[in-house]
Amino acid sequence: MHLRHLSLTNVRLYARLELPLRAGVIVIQGDNAQGKTSLLEAIHVLATGRGLNSAAGRALIRWDAESESPYPYALLRALVWRRDGEHLLELLLQKGERERLRKEVRIDHVARRNSDLPGQLMTVLFLPNDVALVSGAPSLRREFLDEALAQVEPEYAHALETYAYALTQRNALLRQAAEDRRPIDPDELELWDERLVSAGTMLTLSRHRAILELARAAERAHFELSDGREYLYLAYQPNVHVTHPDTNPQAPLDLLMTPPLPTRQALAEAFYAALRARRREELLRGMTLVGPHRDDLRFLVNGMDLGEYGSRGQQRTAVLALKLAQMEWMQLRSNEPPILLLDEVLAELDPHRRRCLLERIRTAEQVFITTTDLGRLEQPLITDAQRFVVRGGVLQPS
Repeated sequence: MHLRHLSLTNVRLYARLELPLRAGVIVIQGDNAQGKTSLLEAIHVLATGRGLNSAAGRALIRWDAESESPYPYALLRALVWRRDGEHLLELLLQKGERERLRKEVRIDHVARRNSDLPGQLMTVLFLPNDVALVSGAPSLRREFLDEALAQVEPEYAHALETYAYALTQRNALLRQAAEDRRPIDPDELELWDERLVSAGTMLTLSRHRAILELARAAERAHFELSDGREYLYLAYQPNVHVTHPDTNPQAPLDLLMTPPLPTRQALAEAFYAALRARRREELLRGMTLVGPHRDDLRFLVNGMDLGEYGSRGQQRTAVLALKLAQMEWMQLRSNEPPILLLDEVLAELDPHRRRCLLERIRTAEQVFITTTDLGRLEQPLITDAQRFVVRGGVLQPS
């Protein structure tokens, strides 16, 4: 899989960009705040379709476009080559009245839903601040899982959309009941409970399986990155889980271990039971307290929780191992190599970890690398690369 052409109109700093591309390494050089990260972000948005229902989607529209039209827009288009042939992806974002964001997705000139976009183009994104995946809020780790899974499981993207809608409607119902201090309609609540459990069960099972698969590849990558000194373990902590008879809730390590994969029926029953158990608290607080929107993923090295006790170096190594595992996992699941997007990450790594990463990316079909200084890149890597210089949202061949 690789991009053959990328077209951007009114995207971040780019008023207009027409970029012919080829497979292999593509180097984007430029000073900070000139458009390097915006280019990678545009590709990643086309791949995942994430962040379009928030201020992030509106922020993609070029600032100066506001003064050029009462309804400013951003248009992203990509020509993608996959094993099944060439495909055109198009995403239009337009501000309407009251700052509402209109979205249009087209795949091969046919209008599609936003949730149909993931999987048409697959990417693995490396960012300097990826260390926050370990030390930051659980929402960052859930977002990572959602983006990765939606690209290899089309049904996951649809379930995620269904779950988000059901959660929003259920929260509105609970909030209204809490504010008005009136009894809630049990039939209406049951309707949203059913949709929440149906979609939420699918999300939990998919996340569970993905982490079990990612963990094996991440352990191997981390062992190599740490020179055989450390063992990485990924621990999935689902908010809804089926209690296993061998689990000792008093053991600290058990609390961080991934529980056994349950059956769909057992998990759905546990989900319903958890909703019933916390019904009174949800009515008082006016919000849904149970479900995969409260899941977490923890990183353990030699039994130590990196989020709590790991050094920044250890956290960075764990995230790098996770992203390397994601590359391998996505190709195995889809039979397509993902496009790698490396935003100034080589400069953050020591020589050993940089060498490990470079050995992996040499097997990729297409790699985008941004840098402020070409001297930071190894000469064999850039000898045959497509090279561009970017200044103020204008990209030119180097």
